[in-house]
Amino acid sequence: MTWVTLKAAICVRTSVTLCNNLLGGNERRLCMEEEIRKNAIFRYKVDGESPKDIYTSLKRSKKWFFKWLKRFQSGDAHWYEDQSRAPLLNTRETEPREKELIIATRQHLESEPLAQIGVSAIKWELKKLGLPFPSDSTINRILKREGLVKKNFLCCQGD
Repeated sequence: MTWVTLKAAICVRTSVTLCNNLLGGNERRLCMEEEIRKNAIFRYKVDGESPKDIYTSLKRSKKWFFKWLKRFQSGDAHWYEDQSRAPLLNTRETEPREKELIIATRQHLESEPLAQIGVSAIKWELKKLGLPFPSDSTINRILKREGLVKKNFLCCQGD
């Protein structure tokens, strides 16, 4: 056994002990899962054990084993940790430039006397300028968030 493999074996064994002693509850379970991953790859790389023997003894799937082997081979220092499943970008979010354009159009319409200031008027103005415009509900949501929606009181409000 080489120095590197001996060091890896000691590291795996030590971190299992740390997991058991320092953590509790969900943290311990996550830590133990990480140790199982490290141990599986250690057994494959250092001990030369076959993948099938490893994943059957750990009661894991073939897919599970090769997923973690691929992550290990990627060279990432924290390959054994779970990765976030959240999307990197929120594609449904309206771009800031588009928001500013809608707000500026609304403020321009408000400055003109007797001009309509609703969604259809905003869309009309954007269309006249040859600019793309989002749906009515998106425009309404932006206006509401910016506090530009005003209640229209046509009837008397109590005496």
